[in-house]
Amino acid sequence: MTASARVDFVEVRRVFDLVCDLAPDARHRCYEAERADAATIREVESLLECEAGDTQLRAPVMRALGALPETELAEGDRLGAWRLLRRLGSGGMGAVYLAERADGHFEQQAAIKLIRGLPGNDTLVHFARERQILATLQHPHIARLLDGGATPGGQPYLVMEYVEGEPIDLYCAARRLDLRDRLVLFRAVCDAVQFAHQRLIVHCDLKPSNVLVRTDGTPVLLDFGIARALDRPRAAEPDGYFTPGYASPEQLAGESLTTASDVYALGLVLFELVTGRKARIDAQDRTVAGLAEANVRPSELAAGVPWRVAADLDAIVLRATSAQVAARYVSAQELGEDVQRFLEHRPVHARAPTMRYRAARLLRRRWPIALAAASAVLVLGGFTWRLALENARARAAEQEAKRQAATAERVSDFLVSVFDTSNPRVNAEHRDITAREVLDEGAARIERELDDAPQVKAHLLDTLATAYRHLGQPTPSIALFRTAADLYLDPRVGEPLKAAEALSQLAVVYANSAHPAPEVEAAARRALALRTEHAPDDARALADSWNTLGLAFESQDRYEEADSALRKGLELRRTLPVDVPGDGVASSLHNLGLLAAKRGDYAHALDYYREALAIKRTQFGERHPDYQISLQGYARALSDSGQPAAAVALFERNMQLCDELYGERSAKSADARNVLGYTLQDLGRFDEAIARYREALRIHAEVSGKDSAAYAVPLNNLATAYEDQGDYAAAIPLYEESLETRRRTLPDGDRLVLRAEHNLARVLVRAGKLRAAQPVVERALEGTRAHFGEDDVNTAKCELVLGEWQLASGRTVDAAKTVQALLHSRATLTPLVQARREALEAGVALATGDQDSVLTHRRRAFDLVRAKYGDAHPYVAEFALAYAAALADAGRETEARALAQSLRAMIESTFAEAAPLRHELARWR
Repeated sequence: MTASARVDFVEVRRVFDLVCDLAPDARHRCYEAERADAATIREVESLLECEAGDTQLRAPVMRALGALPETELAEGDRLGAWRLLRRLGSGGMGAVYLAERADGHFEQQAAIKLIRGLPGNDTLVHFARERQILATLQHPHIARLLDGGATPGGQPYLVMEYVEGEPIDLYCAARRLDLRDRLVLFRAVCDAVQFAHQRLIVHCDLKPSNVLVRTDGTPVLLDFGIARALDRPRAAEPDGYFTPGYASPEQLAGESLTTASDVYALGLVLFELVTGRKARIDAQDRTVAGLAEANVRPSELAAGVPWRVAADLDAIVLRATSAQVAARYVSAQELGEDVQRFLEHRPVHARAPTMRYRAARLLRRRWPIALAAASAVLVLGGFTWRLALENARARAAEQEAKRQAATAERVSDFLVSVFDTSNPRVNAEHRDITAREVLDEGAARIERELDDAPQVKAHLLDTLATAYRHLGQPTPSIALFRTAADLYLDPRVGEPLKAAEALSQLAVVYANSAHPAPEVEAAARRALALRTEHAPDDARALADSWNTLGLAFESQDRYEEADSALRKGLELRRTLPVDVPGDGVASSLHNLGLLAAKRGDYAHALDYYREALAIKRTQFGERHPDYQISLQGYARALSDSGQPAAAVALFERNMQLCDELYGERSAKSADARNVLGYTLQDLGRFDEAIARYREALRIHAEVSGKDSAAYAVPLNNLATAYEDQGDYAAAIPLYEESLETRRRTLPDGDRLVLRAEHNLARVLVRAGKLRAAQPVVERALEGTRAHFGEDDVNTAKCELVLGEWQLASGRTVDAAKTVQALLHSRATLTPLVQARREALEAGVALATGDQDSVLTHRRRAFDLVRAKYGDAHPYVAEFALAYAAALADAGRETEARALAQSLRAMIESTFAEAAPLRHELARWR
């Protein structure tokens, strides 16, 4: 055995750390003080010479350091708060272990990555930077950093979120995902990469094995261990940590890296997902980057996939993987958006915008409109033909037939003119023509040119209103349904049943877009009256009206009337033939589920939704608007019933469905993001919730306008997320804007106005703005009592805010009276509201010097939220710290400090810098 083989490399590491920054004389004094032996000194000096020498020696030195034995770790070893369970494998920077939290505070698994090699300056700097990089990447599709530190031997490690899943290519293959589902997954990966790029971070090693897909279908991007921060010098970064098969040409050449390198790698991943083969052409390991030069398309290389790889996808892959950086997509977002254009059958930017190509995409994308247009022409043509026959029988009808024929010709011209935006003389800029533009042009021409044909005008406006509704565009849909209903009732048209159908549709759009409840009810009652008068035996039509009226009652919290109306509709629909598609039974079940959920009867709500989904799945399949709306309702009921974690996957599927069915820029897609955000917030994932709320706001601003009740909903929810994070300065202006918007768009006393007032009152009290809070508190309580009644949970929540304001204002006697009123209320309170009531009682007891009661109420509040949310949820922190303070005041300092310290990591990672909880935590340093 050689002398070098007998060197203790753990000792070499330790001594090297001590002397690496010292002058030679100081180094020798350190050697003496540490009693280093000659072999150790020789190895350390050798390494220092290499580090100080020619830069060409750095690569072999780093390889040598990488070959040094890693810290010996075994199952059961402890690293900080973590216990190792087993080794998962080795990554580019070191070994990876599965671990579990072992400090007893809560259960959690994680992946621990040890940094391979000697922890010298470069490695430690890189390690510190990696922690800093990962700490900024809080995104639902990026594995999170949980902790970090160093082993007893000095080897750095990172504690990462443990992601249990399969590499994206294997996940797709094992489940035989179709092309659309693969592209939806890829789109989510692009979003995650773009999120990192916006923070000046490049991944550098994107490949299928670094994108795991969980069992619920959520992709998660792994291994930012080699990520480069674009705002830091490149010279200090270690090289060589990437996979050559997925590296860009500039990466292989050792040139400076930009986001374009990740775009290239994403192109290779996309190639593999759509073609079913690895991104290699021949044994020389040439990647798809050479396709354009070789005049070979990715579609020609597809291996065993059951779909034809479209020319659009060929163009997207070739652009993303161009050897020339300037020819690629400028960002991962642009690449993802082009994939989304393909999914929506819109022209992709990777192809030349010829008129033939754009027209073909438009017809492919909007075939229902084209089919409806053709059908309308045929119907009108048949109508004219019938009139011509009548003319042959009765010469008196000759003039009418000519007028109808002229009308049919004008309608035919109209249908052609709708598509004039694709004419190069009209659309000289060759813009991407949207369905909204087609419909807007059609509505404008109908208004201008069909006044002398009211019957035709009514039918076409009705059709366009329905199209707008299905596109998630409520504002124009409402206006057209109103006009169509009025025209149907015009004596010149005289079609009251068609008017009733339009009014019923109008009521549904009203209800779904947060319109004033009286308007919903008025439209529904008018439709029911017309059907009762003109079709008393039409069970289908009457059932539709009772169903719509039930929704109108539900929107006003008139639950008993809503239940009665909905059940009447269901009874009528059950009399219809069960083999008739669209018989409405599923719709009635869905609405009964919605009502049951609002009443807190979640068991029945989930049963209703499951039955509705089963029927709709059989009738329509899962990619259908009717299925989507029940999926969203079921997920919301599941979340509200106390199962938010199970609901998240359903909400994410619901969001994908909305984007596919209505387009991302639609009210439906905005609502899908809003409800997903609500559930993420309930799980304590505040940053993710905020991101979804902001997406919903952006979309609603485009499709509904900022001065709309629909826009105010995610605005209010965004404020609640900031409030939950303790960022009251951010929450207050959002609450104020939401309240003012609702006051402008909804009638006085509307429940949404009252809830906005309650929310603003609560955050003003929490922020200590007591003078500003007083009138808001009083107005909210007065209005809520009038609308909901004395023994309603909404009233109890307003009384609770009043009590909190009284206590903070020094009105302890009044606060004690409010506590007694809350205790005598018959309202059913949620655990969180009960905990806040206990906290209010504790505050009153503290103000009156009753220390024993303080501890009792603080403990009850703590136990209530723990039972509901678990020890690790951010909602628990407020009550836990308050209980810790009560323990300390009772002389139980050690117990109090242990509880407070167990919360430190969660509070520091979750709550805003200005959050009161952070200041309270400072007491326990």
